[in-house]
Amino acid sequence: MSTTFLILLAVLAFSALVGLVLQHWFLSRLRKQHPLVWETLGRPTLSLNHGMQSYLTVWRFLWRREHQTLEDLRTIMLGDFLRSYMTGYLLLLISAIVALMLNQRAD
Repeated sequence: MSTTFLILLAVLAFSALVGLVLQHWFLSRLRKQHPLVWETLGRPTLSLNHGMQSYLTVWRFLWRREHQTLEDLRTIMLGDFLRSYMTGYLLLLISAIVALMLNQRAD
């Protein structure tokens, strides 16, 4: 394994942890400040007990920018940031996979 790959792996792992913290803050804020919305989304948490459907429901909510209808600037800003962060993370992950595949071909 190359040093570059190990650094990329560390960046991905750290970025994933940051993403989990951001998701926790967002879901906690929804639960406390907007309980009806939180209920409508299926009472999502980061727990694996809720399954993928709950996770996808929250991402649809963010992707469609439905969080921007809330009358709470902090939640809107956090939702916007989380949406952008996770989009960037997904692009980084895809880039890492492509780079790994290209590196495997070169060897």
